[in-house]
Amino acid sequence: MTLAPLGDDLLNCVLKIFIDNKEHWTETKSMKMTLRPLCDALLKKAEEEINEEPRRVASDIEGLRTWLAKQPHLYTVQPTDQWLVAFLRGSKFSMERSKEKIDMYYTLKSLVPEFFSNRDPLDSKIQEILKLGTFLPLKKCASEVAPRISIVRIGLLNPSQYHLSDLLKVSLMITEILMLEDDHFTVCGEEVIVDMKNVGVAVLSQWTPAMAKKAISSFQNSLPVRVKSNHIMNTPMGFEAAFTILKSFLGEKLKKRIHVHNQNYEALYKYIPKSVLPIEYGGEDGSLSVLTDYWKAKVESYRDWFLKEENAKTDESKRPGKPKTTSELFGVEGSFRKLEVD
Repeated sequence: MTLAPLGDDLLNCVLKIFIDNKEHWTETKSMKMTLRPLCDALLKKAEEEINEEPRRVASDIEGLRTWLAKQPHLYTVQPTDQWLVAFLRGSKFSMERSKEKIDMYYTLKSLVPEFFSNRDPLDSKIQEILKLGTFLPLKKCASEVAPRISIVRIGLLNPSQYHLSDLLKVSLMITEILMLEDDHFTVCGEEVIVDMKNVGVAVLSQWTPAMAKKAISSFQNSLPVRVKSNHIMNTPMGFEAAFTILKSFLGEKLKKRIHVHNQNYEALYKYIPKSVLPIEYGGEDGSLSVLTDYWKAKVESYRDWFLKEENAKTDESKRPGKPKTTSELFGVEGSFRKLEVD
């Protein structure tokens, strides 16, 4: 799948998907659903890998809506079908896990404002981060059933102007767009290239245990992100200390999916082919500047959505039982567990 404007070839492909999935489309439409059908290859992978059963998707989504309607602390949450199916796919269609992630996501929107508040794409600070191109999903996937690949360029941040929380905020915004638009991302997962070129001590010092807890919880415990691999490039002095903090919060499976290549790009190509990488990484698919412009425009096009979603978060005063607090989730007395993956 290529993230690009609709051209004739892609339009014909979409029409074919519609025709091939007409029965499923009609079924979901009859239940007042608006859900984008999967192409054959992704549908097969979804059935085999994440337990998706096309005839049950509508009832699963309705089940989540019924549950949401009974949660008084989530009364502002009015998600689309496409948003809910992303949570189901990211949870391998476990209803309980989907509910946990949805609840955590909207909880973090209340408790971690540095990541989830003031997300107007036209805000001056967000504009500057978008212009830098710190988080860039690539246009192409390695195959028709391969994960989406994203490049994170931490070294572009000037620590005197920006904080890591600014990069994470924009990265989360783009991730949410992928949840809504990108079937490769929701079905096949994500591979991440973390480029640490020009990262200095001033940036690394911002990667505290508290920041690590919030970042990992945001990307992995709340959003339906299935990270298939992480590839760390151009590691700087002081990297080991930051890496030790990261690993302390990860389970064994995720630790095994982290590959530190430093400047060994040939090792990277064994996992991610040159055909999908930008030319700046020895690849063959366009430049980072074009990719940066694309994602800046894409995020701006979602301005109405981000503004509307600003108030969709938990009201902890209405949560049944004990309200969630920042100290409970992230403090020393909290019970932040190591992150495990399927």
